[in-house]
Amino acid sequence: MRKLKSFLGYTWAVAAIVIALATFFGYNYFSRALAVATGVTVNPRFSGGEIVKTVDHENYKTDIHRPVFDALIGQTRDGFIQINWGPAVGLPKVVSESFDYNNDDKEDFIVTLNTATGETTLVKSNPAVIGINKSYHLKNGWAVRVLLKNQS
Repeated sequence: MRKLKSFLGYTWAVAAIVIALATFFGYNYFSRALAVATGVTVNPRFSGGEIVKTVDHENYKTDIHRPVFDALIGQTRDGFIQINWGPAVGLPKVVSESFDYNNDDKEDFIVTLNTATGETTLVKSNPAVIGINKSYHLKNGWAVRVLLKNQS
């Protein structure tokens, strides 16, 4: 009986080391697999929401995210829409682009971004557009969040 306990103890110790190493080295794989299996997603307030449209310019692309009004329960009165430009090497010094975020075929706002300084201006033509929340430099481009009022 004593030999059996020793054998089981050593077997458990070796198995624990193997499991710890596998968990350490497979952390990214296991965490992604768990997230996919459970359906967990990154909160749109952090990620900017899903990309609904991509405009391909010659040297760079503009990714337009969906308007985000998500709350823990229901929707908030104020939200935002995120716009990304990249890659950084293809961006001109000043990017100026108009957007129709609600798909009514009318221009809702124009964003002008100075990629050298990060200075951003907004010209709004829709009363639901509040202003610029922030503009920030990404790994490979720029992003701007424009504040919106919820129309529904």
